[in-house]
Amino acid sequence: MGKSKGSCGCGAVVYSLASDIINIVNCHCNMCKEHTGSSFSTYAVLPFTALEIKKGGDEVSQYKLGEGQKHFCKKCGTPLYNTNKKYPGVCMIFLGTLKNSTEYTPKINIWGESKFSWVNQICEIQTLEQGIENKNA
Repeated sequence: MGKSKGSCGCGAVVYSLASDIINIVNCHCNMCKEHTGSSFSTYAVLPFTALEIKKGGDEVSQYKLGEGQKHFCKKCGTPLYNTNKKYPGVCMIFLGTLKNSTEYTPKINIWGESKFSWVNQICEIQTLEQGIENKNA
């Protein structure tokens, strides 16, 4: 896939990846669910040394999560990447921050013991091409 680039939602932080992504994972652990407000997080996993902050390094803030650190834009709050002592030398980029995120497909679900029971049936839920109109909310 080559080198990838990404940014936070407001563009204050811009990064590039100096190596290929090792893996794409869906993490269903309770910590990810609590700190993203979602049913799981999808990450691009790569060596930490491959993450190059090109713009806005001083705008990256961090929050300690047990053995890990969540790194996010302090201007807009976009989560950018996580690091964890359990996985030394590795960072986990939030897939949605990559400019070419649609080119990647998760390869594995991790922490399945914490997965919401309905996640396996997610494709059966009604899908709309865009948001719900006010009259149908």
